[in-house]
Amino acid sequence: MADIFEEVEEGLRQDRAARLWKKYGVFAYIAAALLIGGVALNEYLQHRTAQTVEESASQFEAARTSLEEQNYQAAAENFSELANSEARIAPLASNYLAEARLQGSADLAGAIAALEQAANTETPIGKLSLIKAAYLKSNAMTRAETEEYLGPLMDEESQFGALAMELVAAKAVAEEDYEYARTAFNDLRFLANVPQGVQQRARYALNTLPAAEEADTSGTEAAEPADIESGAPATDGEQPE
Repeated sequence: MADIFEEVEEGLRQDRAARLWKKYGVFAYIAAALLIGGVALNEYLQHRTAQTVEESASQFEAARTSLEEQNYQAAAENFSELANSEARIAPLASNYLAEARLQGSADLAGAIAALEQAANTETPIGKLSLIKAAYLKSNAMTRAETEEYLGPLMDEESQFGALAMELVAAKAVAEEDYEYARTAFNDLRFLANVPQGVQQRARYALNTLPAAEEADTSGTEAAEPADIESGAPATDGEQPE
């Protein structure tokens, strides 16, 4: 008798499971498809990323070869395409694009535009791009404008900050603001993280700057007080015998 009840219960469980599968089984197929599809998509993206990196590297090397062979037009075209892409090598390509434009056609504005495309104060290559652009623009900017253009780099205690300060100090010399220049070059001798080359140039600049103006001390000596105890008035002429 117990066996009959067990068979009935087993039948009911199987029937219930069949109804549930019929009703919700499609979701299981969908979940399995999504899982398989996700794995396949991830594999594809990884392969595509590796392929894109390889293609970008090949294009970059081809552009560098063109630049070395002084085929500036071909180099500029390849570097420009990379600079405008989403590739991680884009900022570096912008720097080479600036070089190709300068060497190929002396296109100063085009070189500055390429460097500014990569310039920012968050990454090393971005900071270097900003400093390069500032050097190219420095002839058309005042010292104050150069400081504003370099922005946070002026206060950064790093090699990039030292290069930025050196450029601004040079602008001060050009504007004959020797006091500012002397202070900046002197700071570069002692600040931390200053490249050795910058320190050497700072010492040389200090040696070539005009000497600081000495204070004019003529006529500043106090006159001797009159002899008030004698009661004799001061006279300009000879004293009587």
